[in-house]
Amino acid sequence: MTAAALADRRGIHWRRGWPRHLPAILAAAWTLGSHAQPAGPAEASAAPAGASAPAPAPAPAPAPAASAAEAGIAPPICQAPWFRSGARAQLEADGQMPMSITMTVRHPGPVPGGCAAWLDIHSKSALAAMMGPPVVMDQMHRLTLLRDAGSANGRISSQHATINAQARYARLFGEASFEGTGLLSYAGHDIREGITLPGESLHSSASLQINSLHSGEAVTTIRVPRASIHIGERRVGRRQHIDTPLGRRECLPIRYDKQASLGEVHIGDDVERPDPYNMTVTDWYCPSEAFVLRTEIRQGDQQQVIETTAIGMPEGGQ
Repeated sequence: MTAAALADRRGIHWRRGWPRHLPAILAAAWTLGSHAQPAGPAEASAAPAGASAPAPAPAPAPAPAASAAEAGIAPPICQAPWFRSGARAQLEADGQMPMSITMTVRHPGPVPGGCAAWLDIHSKSALAAMMGPPVVMDQMHRLTLLRDAGSANGRISSQHATINAQARYARLFGEASFEGTGLLSYAGHDIREGITLPGESLHSSASLQINSLHSGEAVTTIRVPRASIHIGERRVGRRQHIDTPLGRRECLPIRYDKQASLGEVHIGDDVERPDPYNMTVTDWYCPSEAFVLRTEIRQGDQQQVIETTAIGMPEGGQ
């Protein structure tokens, strides 16, 4: 019996696309999470009224101060004012896949040649094709950020990140890994009108199992051996004032092309090869927060806007 037939018999509503949409949701959650750089310097804001805030972080000791030698070889992101345990950001995305994401930094500290931290990403995503409640997903990554010899981009990696998701009919458990050039951050770049920033790339894999929510029975597995995100050169435009959920800010538009590909998706015994997603992206980087407060994504005739609705530092961290 195929995985699809088994899922139909166990009430997972395969024909509505639940398991087949999960890899895309996972990719979207990480892609949006990569924009959720935690809070910037002193103008970081508390969550606005009505915004859901993450659970308070434990109060571990601050990250050890890097020595002058370590600071000289570590990527600039490691010295960012928000690289503190408990720093967080909340984003809201509209469009075909509305999504809410909260990201929290835990236990940052130096490692040889860079720094490392735990990164919690909590997301809720809705998709019209799924005809049900949102998928709630928690990801826990151990990020390592290293300076790349001979390159200003640096390197980022996460191995054996845990994933736990739930929707109407099923639970999903698994792990993911990724590695790439570039640190998915504007920290440390000299952001000025008219300059061009280098591109970035990221390769990832995931291995997931779907269980029936009601019986706990295993339904099928999903494997994504080699997904990728490629970002072209980023062009910085003219500084402008824009209205954001955090107020009116002076920001710089940073435009680039982006391609996201899941590669081969193994769903049980079936193999699918979704077409890559080609997008044109504008990040609105706002120096007052040292943060991207808005991202506009255009894919064909569809547009999605991601707003930063809250950023904050742990108590005593500003």
